[in-house]
Amino acid sequence: MLGTEATGTVGAKGKYVVPHWFRLDNAATIYPAARTRTYACTFRITFVINENADPELLRRAVDDIAPRFPSFFVQLRTGLFWYYLERVDDTDVVVEESEYPCHRASLVETDKPAFRIIYYKRRIGIEMFHSVSDGGATLIFLKTLVARYLELKGYNIPKNGDFIDIGEEPKEYEHEDVFQKLYKKDVPALKKEEASYQYRVKTIPNYFQAVHGIIPVEDLKAQCKPLGLTITDYFAAVLLYSIYLDNPKNKKPIKVSVPISLRPVFGYDTLRNFSLFTNIGFVPKADGSTTFDDIVESIRGKIKADVNPDAMLIPIKRNVGSANNPAVRFLPNILKRPLLKAAYHLVGQRKFLCCMTNLGICKMPPEMREHIDRIEVLLGGAPRETLACAIGCLDETLNFTFTGSSKRFDIPRNFFTFLTSKGIRVRVETNNKEAWS
Repeated sequence: MLGTEATGTVGAKGKYVVPHWFRLDNAATIYPAARTRTYACTFRITFVINENADPELLRRAVDDIAPRFPSFFVQLRTGLFWYYLERVDDTDVVVEESEYPCHRASLVETDKPAFRIIYYKRRIGIEMFHSVSDGGATLIFLKTLVARYLELKGYNIPKNGDFIDIGEEPKEYEHEDVFQKLYKKDVPALKKEEASYQYRVKTIPNYFQAVHGIIPVEDLKAQCKPLGLTITDYFAAVLLYSIYLDNPKNKKPIKVSVPISLRPVFGYDTLRNFSLFTNIGFVPKADGSTTFDDIVESIRGKIKADVNPDAMLIPIKRNVGSANNPAVRFLPNILKRPLLKAAYHLVGQRKFLCCMTNLGICKMPPEMREHIDRIEVLLGGAPRETLACAIGCLDETLNFTFTGSSKRFDIPRNFFTFLTSKGIRVRVETNNKEAWS
């Protein structure tokens, strides 16, 4: 029997009863309003496995794990004052890929869950509507799904991997909106942030370009260590430099937005959205002489400084406080949505040029790893963002992916050319070979 409270209930024997519906977590509230005819607010995570996917076994695996992930098998619903997620019973989400990644075909306001499981030849992936969950939790879901799929194929996959044991019952903490728990009134206000230079290129309707750079981690470490940078820091610096080289006459700040998972920061294991963004960048020199080393010095330690509990409580205060304001909370959705859409596209996205997300190292037991070649992460890209970047890493192989809706990919070319000039080996794969001819 399903619970009726958004926060869940406790049964007669003290057992957690999963709610029938969930309030959107604080990070999820912007995405229903941000959707447009061309932007679905989705992202994709894919495993490239060692043999062609079996769709029937994949469907069985989805059915097997569905009871363990009730907060994923939900659909967006529209209330009078706010959106919410309602549980759905339909598990028919497995489809063969026939469109470009993260395409606009509706994932929301249907009777199916707000995600799709994609397969094509050796690829098994998930495309997730961002209001349901973030990349970190979605990766756990995908690993659990693929582990079960491999079990159905007859392989022995141990239960000690970094995924969910589907033999257990759902846990209440997995469904928490942790932002509400962390909200504090007595932290400093968030400082006003200057707008960023924007990369303007002509976009093409119903067009999607993906450029994968497959890179040995050992090559990256050899470059990062002398500079005192993490791999994320190094990639951010190279990306900023690549943007700068595209238009060295620009004098505005150049900034990229980096999502930060808050699970290791605060120690919560929620399966809902639990990440925030930090924008990092630099101001180009007036004479056009900015070097890569200048950018490194500008951003060195910035991400680390932002990734601590005290720093993260500041944007949490702003976001939760704004959402809980009665004037906002009880404003009818028909009026609230255009205001949130304008705030997202005209205010928030002006603070950075593009997003660069890093899911970190994907861990799994050797018995599972031997069946998987690599991981791919793709961002759908927002209307004002004609470029987006995502990083996935499996053991010693890292995949840096650019996505966009324009055929002009000068920045990715600058990016990978710079890496190879430093002796870093890069294998480039793309669906548009004209861009690299």
